Amino acid sequence: MTGPVAGPWTDAELDGWRIVGDEPADQAVAAYFAAVGTASPGALMRSLVEHLDVPPEDRVPALAEFLTGAAQLPTWADPTRLAAGQAVFGNLIVHQFTALYLASLPSAYAAARGVHVIWLTARLQDDPDRRLNETAQFLMDVTAPGAFAAAGVAIDRILHVRLMHAAVRWLIDHQDGVDRPAAADPTVRPAMPTWAASWGRPINQEDLAGTMSTFSTVVLTALRRSGVALDAGAEEDFVHLWAVIGHLLGIHDELLPRDLEAATALERAIFSRQQEPSAVGRDLTTTLLGLLHDRVPRFVVALAPAMSRRYLGDRVADMVGVPKSRVAKPILWLLVLFTRLTTRPDAKVPRWVSDRIGRRLMEGLLIASRHGERVPFAIPESLGGVPSVVKVRAALAAGGAHPAPARPASPPAGPR
Repeated sequence: MTGPVAGPWTDAELDGWRIVGDEPADQAVAAYFAAVGTASPGALMRSLVEHLDVPPEDRVPALAEFLTGAAQLPTWADPTRLAAGQAVFGNLIVHQFTALYLASLPSAYAAARGVHVIWLTARLQDDPDRRLNETAQFLMDVTAPGAFAAAGVAIDRILHVRLMHAAVRWLIDHQDGVDRPAAADPTVRPAMPTWAASWGRPINQEDLAGTMSTFSTVVLTALRRSGVALDAGAEEDFVHLWAVIGHLLGIHDELLPRDLEAATALERAIFSRQQEPSAVGRDLTTTLLGLLHDRVPRFVVALAPAMSRRYLGDRVADMVGVPKSRVAKPILWLLVLFTRLTTRPDAKVPRWVSDRIGRRLMEGLLIASRHGERVPFAIPESLGGVPSVVKVRAALAAGGAHPAPARPASPPAGPR
């Protein structure tokens, strides 16, 4: 591997990547199941999800060997650019989570075939609080300053997600109760857990690269459309950060963009092929937006569909069923103007107002009830100086929680 490339990516090439998983991680997980048996196939998933850990590695040496071999930054990773890319997140944390909620995740749900992995695992429907907290926790872990240093947590967190992906692939391929037809219509809600052969491998290379785009170029687009102004260097560093994360997640370097221009081209190539209306994508978006009720101020609930449509564009918003909004465009223009004012480095009073609003948003989006074996939600110490984060940390320490909203009915139970 020589590092990220500039593209272009043709349909024929992307078709080939749809049948490729992640061989090193897949081999480690297959060895795990061969060693411990399959009487309880969800045990590895539960361990990865609930404890951010794996079973004792002396029992399954293949997992230890995988983690040791994969825990290396690529030779082309630039520590200075990684730190600068992480600063984009830390300096704009409220806007980053807004983009995650209203742009990144709906964009991912628009991938009509790949989104069925989420439906199969059923966890967004069964436990939406936890799934969103997992994503938020992952983002803060990998973007915290120093996270990629020797004592940092980024590589460990990324490799555990990579193992989780491999476990999902194994379960979809092997677990009883999963229908595996030659083809299936994504616009029809599955009557049972389904993965069609025509969709390629579960969590294949193209879908992984598309997901990387939702956290990089989709976020940058949302920031621009919300009024946040980033200089070109910061955007390039943010793309570099996600290319490094993508490499550690097992994405082949041939699918990693070397700069913003290439990243935008990759997003366009994948989304033009994969984003289509699907019943599953609409259901997941309904669940996602439903979580806003009783968790954030009412004016945010009212504005969320309009903001999401501004980020996504009407074509993609219609695919995933983001409601059409009656919010007048002048209100959105005022929000954009407000964001421009409050994200200026010299804007003291507007920034104070923004921090107050941001704290309420973060409390609503990130604090969830915690029970049983859940991993406590931890905001990295490196973000402790962000004013809007300090209050959220205190609320989490006090066990703050918001009532869970009503949820759509869950799909049939699939692999966990």
